[in-house]
Amino acid sequence: MAKIVSIFNNKGGVGKSTICWNLSDALARLGKRVLLIDFDPQCNLSIAVLGESVFVNTLPTQNVPYGTTIRSFLQRFLQNTGGEELFLHRGIHTHPNVAVVAGDFWLNVYADSLNVGSDLLSGTGLSRYVALRRIVEKAEKEEGENFDFVFIDLPPSFGALVRAAFYSSDYYIVPCTSDNFSVYCVGLIGQMVPSFIRDWQSGLARFTESNPHFSEFNNLGQPIFAGWIFNGFDTARRRRTSDEIAAGAPLGEKEMNQADETMHDRIAEAVQDDLVDVIGRQITAYNSIANVPTENFRIGDVEDANVLIQNSLWLNVPLGQLEHHKQVVSLRDRSKWADNQIEQIRLFRQKFEETARLVEQICI
Repeated sequence: MAKIVSIFNNKGGVGKSTICWNLSDALARLGKRVLLIDFDPQCNLSIAVLGESVFVNTLPTQNVPYGTTIRSFLQRFLQNTGGEELFLHRGIHTHPNVAVVAGDFWLNVYADSLNVGSDLLSGTGLSRYVALRRIVEKAEKEEGENFDFVFIDLPPSFGALVRAAFYSSDYYIVPCTSDNFSVYCVGLIGQMVPSFIRDWQSGLARFTESNPHFSEFNNLGQPIFAGWIFNGFDTARRRRTSDEIAAGAPLGEKEMNQADETMHDRIAEAVQDDLVDVIGRQITAYNSIANVPTENFRIGDVEDANVLIQNSLWLNVPLGQLEHHKQVVSLRDRSKWADNQIEQIRLFRQKFEETARLVEQICI
């Protein structure tokens, strides 16, 4: 079965959907088969990959009452009526090795149906919390072959949807932006994940007492921290000295600006002290930290995309593939990319490929 990876931060605006999409496209271009599950009622990932008009056509209609979103599976699963259907979509400009389970605002209803006390802690409703595993199994059956990776895009909260994703996931990755809130939220994740795991283990123990021969849930509820991604920072080229300019030296390399570098170091410190060290101490039932072969557990760095992200979302084209498409004229009053924009597009492609290769190495 595929490795299931949640992309999560309880802070909004850190680029979860963008990273899900671009990382999956990068992995697909390395020959991997990837499933995206939009588990956020806002459905930003679905709209980015499929486009607004295509996404609207996935929603329920009179003739298709459950639509072709995640609801078509989960509502029947929740109501125990049988006949669960799963529809896999593909973005016209995203690599065809990437399939998408479209999100739905109805996920709020699903979240409300999940009760920590009566479903989780009592052990009587564990299957509701790991329905995403069923979705992956169904998707692989529909495709006729296994996926290599599944990425789950999540809402910015610690609510029921996030719990359900974590209990189904093998790994989780935390995107962060250059601000104090990211530092704070890293610490919150360090507090909440051990609590999630304790609740799962409590419910699993009660379930096992009544069902000693049922082992399907035994290896679930064990998500592993697989690193963080620094996203949305600013860069500038190193200034040349007057002698270098006179000698015709090329432009300096791009460097992270000082303010963002300072914030990066604060986040890296928080990841070590408030996340890694905390979950390492508090989660003892399994190894909750992946073997990340980088400094400070950082597995990616993606600078601010500025107008490129607007074009990416408008055109439904991954950032690293934008040079093969014309720029949206209404965004910049020209259709041709400038040389510096092409350079940045290629840098995005390189950066997401680097992160993709690390994910291949870490999430095994």
